[in-house]
Amino acid sequence: MNLDLTVDEIIETLKRSSLTTVLVEGKDDIIIYRWIESEIGIVNANFFPCGGRDKLLQVFERRAEFPNIKAIFVADKDAYVYINPPENLSEIIWTNGYSIENDLYFGRNIEALLDNDEKLIFAKSLNSFIEYYAFEIQNYLEGRKFCFRNHPQQLICEIQNEVKQEFLESINFFSANDQIKENLRNNYDILIRGKSLFALLTRILSRQNRIIKHSKMSLLEHCYRTHRSEKFIDLINEINHKISA
Repeated sequence: MNLDLTVDEIIETLKRSSLTTVLVEGKDDIIIYRWIESEIGIVNANFFPCGGRDKLLQVFERRAEFPNIKAIFVADKDAYVYINPPENLSEIIWTNGYSIENDLYFGRNIEALLDNDEKLIFAKSLNSFIEYYAFEIQNYLEGRKFCFRNHPQQLICEIQNEVKQEFLESINFFSANDQIKENLRNNYDILIRGKSLFALLTRILSRQNRIIKHSKMSLLEHCYRTHRSEKFIDLINEINHKISA
């Protein structure tokens, strides 16, 4: 694990390496990249967690300092999913959706774990969250203060299964334009932050009255091992292609 290294220390480590290295953000998503590393084969590439997106981008900017190894950069699109990444970062392999969790969630097959009653609750909470999240996207696109990290578990009322009115009032919520909301409804598995999507699901699939409970990690593993999405397969193929190029 390299989560505590500074950017300078990461670069010095890379200068001394002879292995093809896949640099990843490596905070919450490191277990997913360890699964990929195991699948690809550690002898073919070493996956190196930078300890966050900012560090990864700083290392990318200084990649000329370690020209003797093949370095591959993989990052979450984050808010670039709404505006496209800049051209000067085109060498980076970006996730298709907001984050690597989105690429695992893509296709929504994991929602099949919900029974019929749970599907109704999920749909209600998701629709309410979409209404709120569209507000944040519009703020982002129009240069105002925004936040994509508010956690559904804290925002959604356990009884009403809707975003709490007092929270909406606290952020001076307004209804976003119809185009943003429609796009979000049609592509929520790509556009809503992956951590929030899985939180919407686990708040239902981990309830006390459920016989079989699921955590976020168990759902990620389900997505990875039992019904891998086409977008996640595309991501692995792109990494493999760069390793073998």
